[in-house]
Amino acid sequence: MKRPLLWVLGFLAFGIIIGRAPAFSSLNPALLFSLSLGLGLIVCGFLYQIWRYKAVFIFVLFMLVGLWRVGDCLHSYVDHAIYVEFRGVVMDVGRTRSGNQRAIIKGQIYECANRFRIMAYIRPYQPQVSLGQEVVVTGYLQPLSRAANPGGYDQLQHLRSQKVDSFIWPDEISPGEVHDSLMVILRRFRDRLANVYDNLLPSREGGVIKSMILGDRLDMDQDLASQYRMMGIFHILSISGMHVTILTMAAFSLLKLVMSERKAGIIVLGVMIAYCLMTGASVPTVRAVTMGGVLVFGRILYRDYDLLASVSFAGIALLVYEPLYLFNLGFQLSFGAVFGIGVLKTPIERALMLLKFPAGKFRGSLSVGISAVVASYIIFAHHLYEIPLYSVIGNIVIMPTVTVLLVLGVLVGLIGLVWMPGAGILAGPVYYILRFYEVASNFFASLPGAMALTGGGSIAVTAAGVGVLLAFAFAFSGFGEDFRKRLPLLFVAVIVLVACVFIRDFPRDMRVTALYTHGQYAVIRHRNNMLIIGNGRGGEGVLLSYMNMRGTNRAHGLVLTEPPRTGDIRRIEAILPRIQVLYLPGGLVLPDALREAASTNSVEIIWLYDKDMLLMGEISVQGIIQPGLQLDLRVSFNDAVVDFVWDERMLEDAYNVTISSGNIALGDRIYYTHTHGAIQIRTNGRQVRYWVMLEDSQ
Repeated sequence: MKRPLLWVLGFLAFGIIIGRAPAFSSLNPALLFSLSLGLGLIVCGFLYQIWRYKAVFIFVLFMLVGLWRVGDCLHSYVDHAIYVEFRGVVMDVGRTRSGNQRAIIKGQIYECANRFRIMAYIRPYQPQVSLGQEVVVTGYLQPLSRAANPGGYDQLQHLRSQKVDSFIWPDEISPGEVHDSLMVILRRFRDRLANVYDNLLPSREGGVIKSMILGDRLDMDQDLASQYRMMGIFHILSISGMHVTILTMAAFSLLKLVMSERKAGIIVLGVMIAYCLMTGASVPTVRAVTMGGVLVFGRILYRDYDLLASVSFAGIALLVYEPLYLFNLGFQLSFGAVFGIGVLKTPIERALMLLKFPAGKFRGSLSVGISAVVASYIIFAHHLYEIPLYSVIGNIVIMPTVTVLLVLGVLVGLIGLVWMPGAGILAGPVYYILRFYEVASNFFASLPGAMALTGGGSIAVTAAGVGVLLAFAFAFSGFGEDFRKRLPLLFVAVIVLVACVFIRDFPRDMRVTALYTHGQYAVIRHRNNMLIIGNGRGGEGVLLSYMNMRGTNRAHGLVLTEPPRTGDIRRIEAILPRIQVLYLPGGLVLPDALREAASTNSVEIIWLYDKDMLLMGEISVQGIIQPGLQLDLRVSFNDAVVDFVWDERMLEDAYNVTISSGNIALGDRIYYTHTHGAIQIRTNGRQVRYWVMLEDSQ
């Protein structure tokens, strides 16, 4: 059997997905274990019949390990808010964009034996803590929450993957002694390197080089980062496999000049581990260092390096340690790009050959770039809802200088620790290379369609996209008659992908989605039409993220149910570029700023008076004006009626949405128990109550 580690990784990931999926996690643990074991044995029996590989049944054990580990990692000691005194040691520190200090503290609640990690958000006016410092924090310990909106931030998913159990905004903080450890010493060394870059380079370029080499993005210019993303070179700001491979091979080649290959390899392995700890041991860094370690270890043992086997080993090690990494965007991008190279490089090179592309190193490098970018496109579309169209060209532009930049960047930092003038000489080329990147990224960002809005979040569409890539790899791996026989499979895969996209983006029924925002936005979709209803009092970022997820560049209209307040004008202006028509309560005196913004964005303004109707395809909307220019709405579709009624008796000003008849699908069934407001649903006389959470606009 070829590459059993790849199959082990697949079974491990499948076990994690089963254990994480809500449909399965709600089952009795014994039943879930039995079903998983039975399914795994059936699949392994089928694989054994193909390859006659006896060890194939070990795959089931890894699937069960994934099932067990994900359940263990999701266990939480805190399931409700509780006022505590928490004692522990600071394991990691950072800062939020709002200026608060973010600290991971490992310890225990007073007079409690269990030790776990919490995330403390420390305000600027409170005592700040340091890595390795003993600290006592007092306040309400809060359980982690799930995403309140489709495509929203999932705090549970993000922080549990960092082994964080809960979070706290401390009322009181009592810092104690700082204990030296290997991690503390390495972080201090990183801070010294960061100071070298700060002293020798302008802030903009210094922020880039610190992100590339030290994994520190705190000083990264966000506009420049956005330009890098549009050019498709954002990955160079992370410590990726490319970074580690370049630095590892440079160090390995240098040490081989003065010692044996094995001794050089052992030293490089130690340096790689220290580098991983120094830069924070993020998921991409650990993956890159693990793969680089396999490469160096193979050199020590005089073994050949297999890309897919080594990346599979790295994936297994990471997922056994933390199964929730599987759902992490950084993990998926990091492994997806490498798997893309391993699976697609040769087929793409053969496709270029069929297109009469000249042979040589450039064709090989181009096929590597295309395979990594195309594999990343699927992940970008699923999680970020857009893809950088020019990323292949962008990577070709910068690739000749990346190795020089990384090596010089490391030398600048190390030499600057002992001799600043010498480091300043090398900092010159670093500065001009980074300036070249900035000019190039600015050019690509200015091109039309630099970021193509695709929509995302659909498992079916993503799976169909992966199927197209695998079908392409299978088809172009054959020659002659094999190629002609396999090509229809590629066409079928493309048709399935188009069908999944069409069904997802053009629903035949009406979908009602209530977003959890201060603006109380509700979204109605039918086919390719989208109508937004809200009061414009916050949460526009959530609304725009939802539109991106649905792949909607411009919605049909926005209905404001209340006269906008002065402080709401800017929020509404942020939505105007994404809508065609602005509907307002009749009799409202429109503020000049809002009128000008509508004119600038070519948005038509229509006034709705009492009993007025507006049509959006097969959907009709009737406005009912209440005292104070409050606009209630009745939305009709076939034999169903939905009333959006302002109800002051409801907590937190939630909408009372009632479906009085017919059958209307609730889009994105993400509703969780909470004490704020409710949406009441009536379908064929049967009432179901959904509680919706209110998003913190900060």
